[in-house]
Amino acid sequence: MEETKKTQMRKQNMKLFPTYKALSWDYIFFYTVNFLFLTQVKNINPADIVLIDSFYYIFTMFSQIPATIIIEFLGRKNSIILGNIISCLYMVFILYSQNLFNLVIAEILSATSFAIKGSAEPSLLNESIPPTKLKSKIFAKLSQKGATGYYIINSIATIIAGFLYEINPYIPILLSLAVLVITTVLSICFIEPITKKKKSVEKIEQWKEIREAFQFVLKSERVKSLILFSAIVRGITSILANYEVSMMEELEISASYLGIMFSVLGIIAGIASKKQEKLHQKFHNKTLSILGFVITGSCFLSGILGILTEEYKIIVGIIFGLYSMKYIASALYEPLMEKYLSNFTNEEIDTKIYTANNFFKGIAGAIAGILAAFLLDRMKTAYCMIIVGVIFGILMILINQFMKKRVGLKPEEYSKEEVKYDKIKEMI
Repeated sequence: MEETKKTQMRKQNMKLFPTYKALSWDYIFFYTVNFLFLTQVKNINPADIVLIDSFYYIFTMFSQIPATIIIEFLGRKNSIILGNIISCLYMVFILYSQNLFNLVIAEILSATSFAIKGSAEPSLLNESIPPTKLKSKIFAKLSQKGATGYYIINSIATIIAGFLYEINPYIPILLSLAVLVITTVLSICFIEPITKKKKSVEKIEQWKEIREAFQFVLKSERVKSLILFSAIVRGITSILANYEVSMMEELEISASYLGIMFSVLGIIAGIASKKQEKLHQKFHNKTLSILGFVITGSCFLSGILGILTEEYKIIVGIIFGLYSMKYIASALYEPLMEKYLSNFTNEEIDTKIYTANNFFKGIAGAIAGILAAFLLDRMKTAYCMIIVGVIFGILMILINQFMKKRVGLKPEEYSKEEVKYDKIKEMI
């Protein structure tokens, strides 16, 4: 009977997850117009918006440990539901915000939501997949399917949002809230994969497990390398999320055209995300390095061309091509990183690894946001992108040197400590 329930849980969760992720991975109908909404409707300075984003990452950083505790006590399913409810509250705050303080409160809500979901969602998927040698590939396939769906849906939504923004800037934000309500309902349909309940007398042991798991994360050379790489990528992508729109706004591209432009980029990213396994098979442990350098190179070259575009408007097309390269690299990177982090894990460690990853991404995003705001307050976006591209290019070279002998090895090449949580190894 117990095995029948497990089979039902796995089938339902694995079937539902791609659809859920397609709608919940990030805010739909929101990005691109959110920058315009805050600058044009709420009259917030662009540099302040970038700075507010750094608050988001600071709050993300401090939310990680509470998020882990919430997941341990509520379970993965209930934590995901809670995270989606908090996201709904975030969108309500955006709608009614009147000043920077309101937006800071909104970012606290958003950070809390993604801190919980960022650990609970991949963990729920990881624990819903049967323990086989193909588990890593199944995880990547389901995660990629959801990511592809998100890029396609979001690209269509971005076009619609651009035109609706011209009619009434509040409409796209309301639609984004509606999608969040739908994802909350979908999350209720998951089945909790970990059924074991801990009694109050066992809570001391539970705290011990959490402490030991985090000690493993800090000691593991493989995990540390992946987390550092992830932090650097998050730093530059968090900056580009605003810089890309800001530069186009400086070039006087209208909201409707911006919607079309970023919609096409979303479609390109959606198509590209399907190729992540082929890319991994071709380049193996060089995959992350290649994607990282594509993202940083795109930033640097976009900045150079952004200066030239002031004289030659046709160069906007080339900048779009560079944006496309960055979107392709990001689309391939996300499911691959989730896959690499989930390797050699079980229910004892997976949420802690995702939490540690989100913690350091929060630090990186906060530092990057402060740097980005500082630069944008003093010079045009194109010059900012050049400086950011150089800084993160150097960081990318350093982290790749650090990762060479630590990531991408065969299971037998890792120490026993590195693979001690490997569920597949335990079955053999």
